[in-house]
Amino acid sequence: MKRIVGYARVSSREQAIDSHALEQQEARLKGGGATEIFQDIQSGSNDDRPALKKLMNLVKNKQVDEVIITRIDRKARSLPKLRECIDIYQQAGVNLRILDQQIDLNTSQGKLMINVLGSLAEWETDLLSERIRHGKEHRRNKRAACESYPWGYQVVNDKYQLDTRLFFCLISDRPDNYLELYNEENVTKLPGLTIKQIARDCIDIFLQVQGISRALKVIFTKYGLVKIHKNRNSRDSILHWTTAGFNKWLTNPVLRGHTAYFQRITISKGKRKKNKPEDWQLIHDTHPEYKLITEAEAVEIQQILKFNSKTGSFSFNQDPNHPVCYREYAYQTGLVFCAECGSKCITKSARYKQGMYYYYFACRYADMGCGNKKSTRKSNIEKALIHTLVQRSQILANELDEQLTIEQEKSEKLKQLESRLEALEKISGFDPDLEKLKEKIRLQIAEEVNPFLSDSILNKSTEEIIRAGNNLAIWHTLSPDEKVKVYHQLVHQITIRNAEVEEVILKI
Repeated sequence: MKRIVGYARVSSREQAIDSHALEQQEARLKGGGATEIFQDIQSGSNDDRPALKKLMNLVKNKQVDEVIITRIDRKARSLPKLRECIDIYQQAGVNLRILDQQIDLNTSQGKLMINVLGSLAEWETDLLSERIRHGKEHRRNKRAACESYPWGYQVVNDKYQLDTRLFFCLISDRPDNYLELYNEENVTKLPGLTIKQIARDCIDIFLQVQGISRALKVIFTKYGLVKIHKNRNSRDSILHWTTAGFNKWLTNPVLRGHTAYFQRITISKGKRKKNKPEDWQLIHDTHPEYKLITEAEAVEIQQILKFNSKTGSFSFNQDPNHPVCYREYAYQTGLVFCAECGSKCITKSARYKQGMYYYYFACRYADMGCGNKKSTRKSNIEKALIHTLVQRSQILANELDEQLTIEQEKSEKLKQLESRLEALEKISGFDPDLEKLKEKIRLQIAEEVNPFLSDSILNKSTEEIIRAGNNLAIWHTLSPDEKVKVYHQLVHQITIRNAEVEEVILKI
């Protein structure tokens, strides 16, 4: 018995237009004598199709006698690839039969016609690519929205608009008469959240928990979502992200009211890749009335993502419900370097008999040639940093002749509290009761003055922030989350040597 195999292929676009296209091909192949069918749902420009590769391996190994296809472009759309396939068939002695053109590779006329039709198929592909290229160029000239749009948006008349369609209602938000609304046809009468509202909620959750994975856990729990394993596009309206997908969505310029072209580029036939953001063509304010993210929020999101990419999950509190996202000294990660060899330092910890944990930074090459052997406590690094900031603040104030004015504006209570805290800081050794007293005084000072509790901190320059922090207590009252936000805006590098801080380099 001869082994006759059929090969069927449709592109995903073709399959979407005619859901029976693949079924029709298979029926014709079986009618032509095929007893086995190999099939792919991919573009003909893609030469790396799994079923085609498997079939060609069978041909090379002479495990089939004949291959049937319905027309030439089901096999390949480029002439070099088609000729490569034909050479394999001829070397293996396997016949190729094409139903539409009634071509048989066993005949000389068939060999000629395959080359002619292959050239036409390649020409048709090039024409199609050229038409698509001209169409996209025309859309860019009109500043039209891209055909693919992010979650939270729709494209109406070639413009981005927020998607105000009702999406679902949380069980906690359903009305008492929800059973009466079961057969309601007018969806505007039904309670629920719109796609726009859910998109904005996802942004708020990220800004609150300060991390991609942490935000997705909250989102999935809140909306009762599970992981979805299938191909998706913007038109599916499926609320689900991977960590990479959520990262990409948060940084999409469309959410800030801009349109970006050339986010993906073609590198060869059937192959595309992500383009570098600096190489995008960015058109600003194409839909300013439909922003999901303000420019200030976009800056904050970028800072959070940049910091988290350096530190990893160990910088977070493990309890996702904890009101403070980051651990105590998380902000120091990525800022501390060895003063001797210049390498970035690594974090260490040790537990003492009193049950206290101490956290350190040490040179990563301390045991591999670097002479900086002693580790430096993170608490000492923080003290040196704050001392440098206060000194720099006073210098700036003196330069601008503002010191006298600042001192006059301080309340008598604030001066007394600062004096008490300064005296307590000079006491050496560790005493739990003393630390509690220090913390109490710091909280009292925070109630008097704290310029860093404002949301406008990201809009201030480095010099303005440092000048505002003109006393010791202000820096001590910052929470770990505020320290991550503030210190990375102020500090360029901290160098350590033999358990001491050698230099604090500010960005001013």
